Amino acid sequence: MKSKGKRALKLGFLLIIALALSLRAQIFFGITPIRVELKASPGSQITDIFQVRNNSSQPVRIKVYVENWQMRTDGTPLFIGQQPTSYSCREWIKVNPTDFRLRPGEIRTVRFTVYVPLEAEPAGYHAAVSFENVTETEPELKQSRVGFIGKIAAAVYVVVGKVEPQGSIVDIIFETSNNSQFIKLIINNQGKTHFRLKGEIELRASDGKKINTFQIPDEPVLPESERFVLIQLKEKLSAGNYKAEVKLDIGREELLVMEKNIIVK
Repeated sequence: MKSKGKRALKLGFLLIIALALSLRAQIFFGITPIRVELKASPGSQITDIFQVRNNSSQPVRIKVYVENWQMRTDGTPLFIGQQPTSYSCREWIKVNPTDFRLRPGEIRTVRFTVYVPLEAEPAGYHAAVSFENVTETEPELKQSRVGFIGKIAAAVYVVVGKVEPQGSIVDIIFETSNNSQFIKLIINNQGKTHFRLKGEIELRASDGKKINTFQIPDEPVLPESERFVLIQLKEKLSAGNYKAEVKLDIGREELLVMEKNIIVK
């Protein structure tokens, strides 16, 4: 049984990283999509593809592997290889090919198949398919040249069965840092599947006059975890009392709503 999942093409997702052993390290390739979200049932198989393009004027060698990842409370991804983590689907994913070379401008298709175990419980699972380009130096130059690795990790989410997101807004905090002002939104995911943030924060003066509306960034919150997002205010608030109202859509029928008074000193 094969089916296509929803694929997001947002190349700016935070899972793009460069791991460098040299200050001159760069990433010479790109992949599409950078995020894959699939729905599956226990015992099913889903096959999909990534496309890898060599954007440099030189041949590159690409290695592909599946690894686990976690997320810090500020949203920074932590890639932990084979280290166990909750809600991992790393062992379900097989990729082909896992090692290949690309000529300048060449595009290569990499297939991956998700084998969902029969005993998989309804929940949302995640892993990363990581692509590395490794600089290959001539043997006689190995002592004088420093190689580097460029890495792009694509997030793969697999939701098994019917599972409803469970989340709450923990707090809304006004912060200042380096002469900039921020609204800090803290969200808790109490459920067994990830959800993405969608919504807005409306800011009003003490007399009820609307000042501005801020869109909440499209960010993931992993199962049974807490994280925050920072929204920078382009126009600074003067000292006074304000009211912030959050309306957040996490994929449930009802929105999550919170109001809080904010004091700017």
